[in-house]
Amino acid sequence: MKETGIKIFISILVIWAFSLTANAQSTIQFKFAPLGIHPFNEKNSLLFENRIDANGIFITEPCFILVYETYLRSDTFSARAMLGFLSDAASKPGFFLHLGVKQRIVQIWRNSLSVGVGGNLYGRDSWATIPLYETDNSWSANGDWEYKLGIMAELEYALFINDKNDITISAIYGHQPNTFTFTAGYRHWFSSIIKHPKRCGSCPFQKTSKHWNP
Repeated sequence: MKETGIKIFISILVIWAFSLTANAQSTIQFKFAPLGIHPFNEKNSLLFENRIDANGIFITEPCFILVYETYLRSDTFSARAMLGFLSDAASKPGFFLHLGVKQRIVQIWRNSLSVGVGGNLYGRDSWATIPLYETDNSWSANGDWEYKLGIMAELEYALFINDKNDITISAIYGHQPNTFTFTAGYRHWFSSIIKHPKRCGSCPFQKTSKHWNP
């Protein structure tokens, strides 16, 4: 059943990737997360390497994330795909694939705040080879790797630099199961022309809409 769910997720990802090539306002973003925060009880927490505190809540767990977004409504609501690569809590290589949506909830001058949510496919080099590992049946093995489905949510702050570039800071839950992190990032707009704009009387830092005639 788990393997079927993973195959379905990958199929959806492929279809999604083709749909994102459509002519629409879009961005690419790079994020970096230096650590993972593990506030919940985890039965394999004794395996966590590079822990910062004695309880293994804060772990040096570097993650690089590539994000592609296409906007469905103005520059406020988007569909997005994310690909992350990391050294996980046990210092094993891992990755995640994310499909989701993001909504901007407030914009004040050059500053904006958005929330995003969606599904994740997690992958990691198998922990079964680590001494003292307790079997976790929520993961599905495939050769030397194991996989799992989950959800991810993000709160993202963006600072408008110019019409093509933004700086972002975000708090994420779920880039790894039961884990929080913080990221710093850079976003580039391939096109700042809003394809589906809404009327705005005073939006000095909204991305431009050259094809919109009020």
